[in-house]
Amino acid sequence: MDPLLAEVWGVRLWYYGLAWALGFSAVFLWMMLRRGYAGLSSRQVWDLSLIFSLSCLVAGRAFQILVYEWEIFRGRHSEIFAFWKGGMAYEGVIVGALAGVVLFCVIHRKNFLLLADELVIPFAFLLALVRLGGHLNGEVYGYVSTAWWAVKFPHVEGFRHPVALYEVFKYFILMLILLVAGRRGTQGQGRLLGHFILWCGIFDLAIDIFQAPGPLFRGVDTGCFLNALVALIGLLLIAGSARRGSRKTAELSTLRFAPASLIATIPSRLNAGTWFRILLFLAILLFCLTIPGGWSREWLYNLALL
Repeated sequence: MDPLLAEVWGVRLWYYGLAWALGFSAVFLWMMLRRGYAGLSSRQVWDLSLIFSLSCLVAGRAFQILVYEWEIFRGRHSEIFAFWKGGMAYEGVIVGALAGVVLFCVIHRKNFLLLADELVIPFAFLLALVRLGGHLNGEVYGYVSTAWWAVKFPHVEGFRHPVALYEVFKYFILMLILLVAGRRGTQGQGRLLGHFILWCGIFDLAIDIFQAPGPLFRGVDTGCFLNALVALIGLLLIAGSARRGSRKTAELSTLRFAPASLIATIPSRLNAGTWFRILLFLAILLFCLTIPGGWSREWLYNLALL
């Protein structure tokens, strides 16, 4: 499949970038509909969407360049912010999401764990879309396989495990787990966040079976070690949530996405500050469309020459 979505006035728009735009839009819509349970005003939801999306983009880009592609961008600092050339690290996005939520909570004096509990479901949806975009680009693959669902990727020989698709399924299953865990009743602060972290670690341990191991530390694959550590952190969060403050939660599975509920969030008169937030968020969504992939185009070109 051609990863190019369209070309408008000489500007190339990509399916990978569309995944980002749809993901950030989903986060905004979910939080706007759930703002009452999250203790946010409409204006604060706009602020959260802006801070969250910008922190994900900046951290994802920075991590990709500093960790994975520094040899390409060394001495070419003017291209560091050239998102349209590709380069967004999955790990950096997670760090950026965490930093963005912390920053928002500091600015607006909100409870981090309560807000994180509300964000984990749309964030899982965002990551699923981004992984799907990466699969369409042929960026994430595993070992050579003879399975009927194995995929032929560009730049590499043989049919291989579609690891990115495994991760897409992982996040959709995780969303179902979170919806069940978030059923009506009393929830300890950080419980849904704990479930998100726990199951991410467990699923990643299984997915790592189908791809090459990372560097070894004392004879143990660092990826497996980190995934086990992540799962342990999630388990501790769940256990600790019972001792933290609790709150009543609405039944997540009965959330109604009625257009009228969104229209009701728009005041009859928008002030200049609100218009600025709306236009800035729309600009971020449009900018996302220009991001071609998780790896830079130059990195993929060099890989094709090997």
